Amino acid sequence: MTEGKICDFTASMMSALSNCALYSEKHPIVNEFSVKAFGLLQDLYKDESVSITLLSDTLLFNDNSVTEKGIHFDNFMKKLRRKGIEKIEIRRGVTIDEFKKFVSDMASQEPLLSSPHISVGIVEVQLRAEESSLRTLLEENISKVKDTFCGVAYGTELDLGGLERAVVGLISTLKQQSNVLGVISSARTYNEYTYVHAANVSLLTMFQAETFGMSEETTYDIGLAGLLHDIGKLSLPIEVLDKQTKLDLNEWNLLKLHPVYGARYLSTLPDVPKLALIVAFEHHMNFDGSGYPDVNQGSRRQHPISQMVAISDFFDALRTERPYRKSLEVCSIVKILNDGAGKYFNPELVDNFVGALSNINVIEQA
Repeated sequence: MTEGKICDFTASMMSALSNCALYSEKHPIVNEFSVKAFGLLQDLYKDESVSITLLSDTLLFNDNSVTEKGIHFDNFMKKLRRKGIEKIEIRRGVTIDEFKKFVSDMASQEPLLSSPHISVGIVEVQLRAEESSLRTLLEENISKVKDTFCGVAYGTELDLGGLERAVVGLISTLKQQSNVLGVISSARTYNEYTYVHAANVSLLTMFQAETFGMSEETTYDIGLAGLLHDIGKLSLPIEVLDKQTKLDLNEWNLLKLHPVYGARYLSTLPDVPKLALIVAFEHHMNFDGSGYPDVNQGSRRQHPISQMVAISDFFDALRTERPYRKSLEVCSIVKILNDGAGKYFNPELVDNFVGALSNINVIEQA
């Protein structure tokens, strides 16, 4: 098996997947690239199967890592990561129709299922008392966020792969615990707030997304946008971010620029989903058109996901103790959210969020 053939296969797969998502599985160009990928597959068999394994930032074909890469290869890895897939095994006997169905399912927003000759390993975190705990798992994912944010703060390129793995881990954590407040963390020190808050906003927004029945892949994109919503703060002076008293007017005006800085920074990164850029820019705009940045919104509204992130951002900020104020109880935060519905927040999303908390008895437990 040559690496050139592997790269040709992943390029054909990504061409089939991208065109399938753009048009439909019945489009001639989707059929063309699916047939091409199926033909290339025949040269990749080892014994009776081809195994494709996603291991951190490495893709293994038949347990061998690939050094020759390209944009299609990277996008194929990203596609697997976003679908929560850690392994695919394609066995001899697979038909072209079965393979085309696999391509169609890969391109869809629905979970990917195995078929007679294609087995799919979905990332599932099995928590055993002797191995791990929800808290340990959460801390591991927060650590990934911390490492990435610290790298950006020191001028290195954004480790998008690290954040993508963190989102997959946060989704797995959320699946294990229906009480979202039993999952989100509290910053132990003031300096931890930025990345702990990012993880919490990601979890709270994915929690909202799940109540609407959004697909796992869409929830994944939302979780990544939640992690990156405050990335612009890393461009601000440390004395503003770490100030332990209320900001003066000049400092406040500087802080209000972080959505612009965040969107500008994310716009320079080709692999960051557009949704993350939109959320970074819009999460402090208000439902009624006020807020910041002031872009003379007029009839323009926040993106619905930006509205969801705004609720998560506000909720987590008020439940976290800061040097200049105490944390609030959940019931008090819910009252403020309800009072702000229609002005600061989308009232339908507030009702949904409060209803979801009520359904898992969070409000009564607070």
